[in-house]
Amino acid sequence: MGILYLSIELTFDLIAFVMGIILISRAKDNYQRLYWGIIAASIGLMFMWENIGWLTIVTDTPSFRFTDLLNIEKMLKWYALASIISLFPIASLSPGYLNHLRTFIFLLPPIIVITVGICYLGFNGRITPIHSVDDILMNIHHLDVKLRISIFLISILIPLSLLIYPIARNQTYRRINTNMYIFIGFLLLFIGIYILFTLNINEFIFNSLGAVSIAFAILFSIQYLRYENPFSNHIEMTCEVDNSLFHNELPKPGTLFDSIDTFLREQHSYTDPNYNLEQLAESQGEKQSTVSKAIKSGGFTGFREYINCLRLEYFKQLAVSDRDKNIKELMFQSGFTSRSTFYRYFSEKYGISPTQYIDNQTFENETK
Repeated sequence: MGILYLSIELTFDLIAFVMGIILISRAKDNYQRLYWGIIAASIGLMFMWENIGWLTIVTDTPSFRFTDLLNIEKMLKWYALASIISLFPIASLSPGYLNHLRTFIFLLPPIIVITVGICYLGFNGRITPIHSVDDILMNIHHLDVKLRISIFLISILIPLSLLIYPIARNQTYRRINTNMYIFIGFLLLFIGIYILFTLNINEFIFNSLGAVSIAFAILFSIQYLRYENPFSNHIEMTCEVDNSLFHNELPKPGTLFDSIDTFLREQHSYTDPNYNLEQLAESQGEKQSTVSKAIKSGGFTGFREYINCLRLEYFKQLAVSDRDKNIKELMFQSGFTSRSTFYRYFSEKYGISPTQYIDNQTFENETK
């Protein structure tokens, strides 16, 4: 049973790794997709390495009866990954907000704690054997036990606060969707498993950690393959609403974004299926990175999400002005080449299918 379980999990590890590599290759200016691809590939690779090791040396699931609890090395691995993953709600709801400086500030506590933990291990710090919660209470006067308890508490509270921070403030350019709540639910589940794994490791907890980690990586890798930003929806807002809502705490659409938006709406360059960020930057006389930042200041995850949004709006305009054309013709005229992608994006943005939208327009015209 152990070999069968490890073999199945190894297969899913490989799937997570491959999907992560695909996301990295397709990321372009979507940094959320890039970083998620790195995380998915890392999770898949890490568990592949461990499962291959177990597969070659055991014939059943390993026993953890004598494994030390509050293991510093395991806690630091969790803390590093959890701190990065917990930033995704902020990055998703406020594209462009997490520049290098803000990211460093958010990750400064983990960097300090991880550095302290590594230094303690690296300089032959004393590690008190702990095999139960009672052992923790009995040895709490030891320096290493105090350090391990501190790392344990910090590694729970800080990722949790980062997770709640953007939702509690509710000052974003985007609206939380169902996938975000599922994402948060997974992270809360991870925190629960992590607590058990750190304080009372056993076979069930060990298997649960691996299974949930791979399910987490694969599920949201699929979402990132389907959508530019699977955790939130762009909010259409006027400049007046922006000013009253954000109070200068988030980047606002500036003159460059206004210039880009005006240019594209007048020229309809986005109707070319092959139109790309390089061409847009050249038309504006700016660097690609500068144009990408301007687009994100408007609340879009990146160039492709913005362009597809314009294409959807243009489709609606064509549906009113060119009533004799069918949906397929209007779709291609708007710049879409994939019917499934077009239907998915339209339904996600407007809550109805393109067919329903056309029918509603027809009905309104007939009743006038």
